[in-house]
Amino acid sequence: MVIYMKLCQMAEISMGILLSREQNKEGLRQYKLFDIKNCEENSKYGILYTDKDFDNKLTKENDLLFRLVYPNKLVYIDKKKENLLVPSQFCIIRTNREILNPIFLKWYLESKIGMEKIMLEMRGSSIQKISVASLKNIEIPEIQIEKQRNIEDLINLWKKEKETLESLIKSKEKLYNSIIEEIAIEREEDVKSK
Repeated sequence: MVIYMKLCQMAEISMGILLSREQNKEGLRQYKLFDIKNCEENSKYGILYTDKDFDNKLTKENDLLFRLVYPNKLVYIDKKKENLLVPSQFCIIRTNREILNPIFLKWYLESKIGMEKIMLEMRGSSIQKISVASLKNIEIPEIQIEKQRNIEDLINLWKKEKETLESLIKSKEKLYNSIIEEIAIEREEDVKSK
């Protein structure tokens, strides 16, 4: 029998900050801002100038950031994404690593079962959103940490296999396209020579 615990019993969950309220162009502190585009496109980071100390709202390695507005997105924070200020459309999930592996949690919440649990808690008609309080109460299976680490190893292996296959597909597409281009060039030259 699988035992479930509320997410708040296994992790600290806190909301990001409302940037527009905290911006102060003459502020003495400056923070790089987390943005999905930075993760996906490696674009420039925005900067927040403020007088307030928001060090407790900075990303740390092994954090998960959860976008509260649909479509939800979970981002795992590695060393490259540390020390970024988290905006209010995200919440920070900082797991108790002795009982909950963040990679396992990400995998579980992105699974069909996890997404169904999240969707049940979404509110709103035009803009669907889950509250931090509702997210805290989502039930997570209590699985031995060693088994969670084994699942993490499987997830990492799957990612590497997927990257390898995607790379192979791209190189095959280039090969096929170059063959087609050669044929088209040969055809053009035949037409011109007639």
